[in-house]
Amino acid sequence: MVLMYLVLLGSLSGQSFSVSKVTDGLSRTITNRDSQLILLGGLIGSGIASKYDQTFQIDVQSNGLIPNGMSKLGDYWGIGGQLLLWGSFLNLLDREKRFEYAANAFLANGFITYSLKFAIGRDRPDKSNRRSFPSGHTSNSFLTATIAQEVYGSKAGIPAYVLACVTGLSRIHDDKHYLSDVIFGAALGIAVGKGFGKVYRDNQNPKIGIIPGDQQLQINLVWLL
Repeated sequence: MVLMYLVLLGSLSGQSFSVSKVTDGLSRTITNRDSQLILLGGLIGSGIASKYDQTFQIDVQSNGLIPNGMSKLGDYWGIGGQLLLWGSFLNLLDREKRFEYAANAFLANGFITYSLKFAIGRDRPDKSNRRSFPSGHTSNSFLTATIAQEVYGSKAGIPAYVLACVTGLSRIHDDKHYLSDVIFGAALGIAVGKGFGKVYRDNQNPKIGIIPGDQQLQINLVWLL
């Protein structure tokens, strides 16, 4: 469903997914020091949490984790947050670059998330299927928050991260995911957002080149593509 929304929005805005930009973004995600540390932290945190998943889940289902209304908000934000993000780009002069950043990042995140889900095949707590790890709602919402942080700064990023945390908690509260699923989903979304964010920032920064002419030096301002 998430990818369907992305394709639809990409068509409406005249944007297309770029294989080269997806490849570049994934490369940056793997090689970027910040993304590496986030993914490593996510793996370690998820591994530790997995030892307590069952006990924690039983306690949550007995006593609750967050109010039901907050849980519904988190569920809606896990899908709807990205739509608000995309909508915020529509009237901006540089919307094409922002749409491209978001489209390629969400495509890559969706591919990685669902590849892991099917490869690992972990049962959900409610036994509804075997696609528990990692949490897609969580990775999606934390990617939304990271993109908001990258393009708008903390004024949008902080509220988006708070809502992403609510999404993660809601998935545990609703018995759809274990704590470890949510921890790694959050790390994955942030890491992908930062990796693709480097590609986005590079596209915003001009490069000055000095090219010799016949009688004079020509100074060209070239946008990195």
